[in-house]
Amino acid sequence: MSVESFSKGLVEIISSSDESERVENEILQVFKSLSDSSEALDVFRNFGIPVEKKIEAVQNLLSTRVLPITVDLVTLTISQGYADNLIDIESNVANFIANKRGASVAKVVTAIDLDTKTQKALQKAIKSKLGTDVELSVEVDPDVIGGISVSVGERTFDSLLSSKFSEIKTVLEGR
Repeated sequence: MSVESFSKGLVEIISSSDESERVENEILQVFKSLSDSSEALDVFRNFGIPVEKKIEAVQNLLSTRVLPITVDLVTLTISQGYADNLIDIESNVANFIANKRGASVAKVVTAIDLDTKTQKALQKAIKSKLGTDVELSVEVDPDVIGGISVSVGERTFDSLLSSKFSEIKTVLEGR
């Protein structure tokens, strides 16, 4: 089964939950946190560690923090051998959830956390530009000097200062 098919199955299970909105938020946060952790990814990719031990560790970590169904979905992901694809699964699940709501996911990279007012304004601006509702997936990147990058599907709007500096450098080197 492909990562995309597996992700779609997760979304169907989430949608059938009485607390689907909470589970959506939890599963995306858990997948993002685990995929952002190089230590966690090293454990998931280590074939010397039995799957049962990996599942036990995740259950111990999550059982008091998220709903049981969220723990079960993460456990399912590990037991089916998809733990080393968490980045793709998180992205696919976010996209499928947004699509169920008639929206697209806009991946936003900034230097600072965006407050609610700024996020709403950004959503409105993206909707007017693309003509579709969007749900934001905001990543604060400490390496970003300033500016913002927004990716929706295949389209990227990049106004990061590092990109502008790179453009200037290219122009100057060409002289």
